[in-house]
Amino acid sequence: MGVYHVVLLALTVASCRAFWLSRGNPTALAEGRAVEESCLALADEGSCEFYTCFENRLPCGRDWYMLRHGQYYCNKMQRLSSTFTDAGQAFLSDAQRCLTQALKPLYQRDNVDCHSLEHQAVAAITPCFIDNAFCSVFRDNTDQFARIYDVGDLFTRGAGKVWREIAALALRCTHEYIRDFSSETHSNVVSSVNGMVDALRDAVEVN
Repeated sequence: MGVYHVVLLALTVASCRAFWLSRGNPTALAEGRAVEESCLALADEGSCEFYTCFENRLPCGRDWYMLRHGQYYCNKMQRLSSTFTDAGQAFLSDAQRCLTQALKPLYQRDNVDCHSLEHQAVAAITPCFIDNAFCSVFRDNTDQFARIYDVGDLFTRGAGKVWREIAALALRCTHEYIRDFSSETHSNVVSSVNGMVDALRDAVEVN
């Protein structure tokens, strides 16, 4: 994995897993607002509208995860989805659905600490990415990912945690790349050897 790929991985993870400036720990209260089945359905669909639904019931404000990052990047991915490969588009859809479904139990609470909510929301990102073949998709869509993520999210307070996540994800993808390359090389060697054997056998039979 080259430096360019690592930097793009950094942007990918940082935009989703950045830990922002301390803003205290406000608590969002439902205050009698009911859990709406339509909102749960949006979560199951992976709809960007779910973030607004969540915020309307448990408002943390525009500086917190739901609006500042969850909804923002969901909308941006949706807007640029057509520039990705078919596999990339499937990844965006499946990963987003995984992320919104992970938030359903939190949405159904009557109160939630906004700081804890932020940490629990971003905790779902790496498994949702890995489980939906991020590493293979990233190889074929590096430029597309670069257009989505904002570099400013990489350089914020507490970014050490972000870099640790970047290192872990980069290591996982590097292992996958090496495995795939080794498998492809092995297949090519076997194919070449079989071809040589067939050619020799034909030559012997002709003689």
